[in-house]
Amino acid sequence: MPEILLLDLGSTSLKWQTRSGAGLVLDTGRHDWAVSGAAPELPQCQPQAVWMVRVGAAEREEILRAALRARYGGVPVVSVRPRADGPGGLRLDYDLQQFGADRYCALLGVVARTRKPAVVVDAGTAVTVDLLAADGRHLGGYILPGLRGGLAAVSRLFPDALQAQVAPTLRQAVESLPVDSGISPGHDTGEALLRGWVLGLAGAVQRVGAQAAETEEGVEWWLTGGDAGWLSSLLDRPVHLVPGLVFDGLWCHLRPRRGDGGTLP
Repeated sequence: MPEILLLDLGSTSLKWQTRSGAGLVLDTGRHDWAVSGAAPELPQCQPQAVWMVRVGAAEREEILRAALRARYGGVPVVSVRPRADGPGGLRLDYDLQQFGADRYCALLGVVARTRKPAVVVDAGTAVTVDLLAADGRHLGGYILPGLRGGLAAVSRLFPDALQAQVAPTLRQAVESLPVDSGISPGHDTGEALLRGWVLGLAGAVQRVGAQAAETEEGVEWWLTGGDAGWLSSLLDRPVHLVPGLVFDGLWCHLRPRRGDGGTLP
């Protein structure tokens, strides 16, 4: 069966899906890849096409494209670029040179599912919060430091000895974040920093997302990204948790070229 390989090249990882021609998800995977010289891990398949979302430096995409050629030969590779008028009625009033393809695809994934106004949160290396009107207009957004980047930035302000003391606590905690214990105050600097940042980030997301409720009624919240699970549990509202939202939007961006109108399968 011919497969299409979808790639999400983030700042620190490479995620993928393989889909059938009808859009059914056949396989998923993730590889922590910071381009340190090693080639990225790629799925064992022979796709008929590769569709890609990339954020960050263009050099990373070139390295990935070389790995794709070595692994799959001359398979066509298409990299998504945001459009002011996207499929499904999405309309962007934003500098497209500065709007990440992952944010664009996450919005498309929501537009393909609902015509209600929405808050779209992608919680990854950075946390982006984008607001959508019911007619598909993008109302703007916010960008916040993500969990790991924020913790690293603050801990670098500590004296060297304290950095060494808190590093193991932070490293172990972010690998398996205990949401329940993240609400209570910490009893050492590592715990205090982690729990303060977790609650602060959740509070910031909730506050900036609430801007949508001031102008739109019936707003729905959609969350995706590696940290969406714990973040959703700390938000005081119902949310739709969709891990593959960026892939869904990538599919909707390119599928209309094959004639099906850009809706999800």
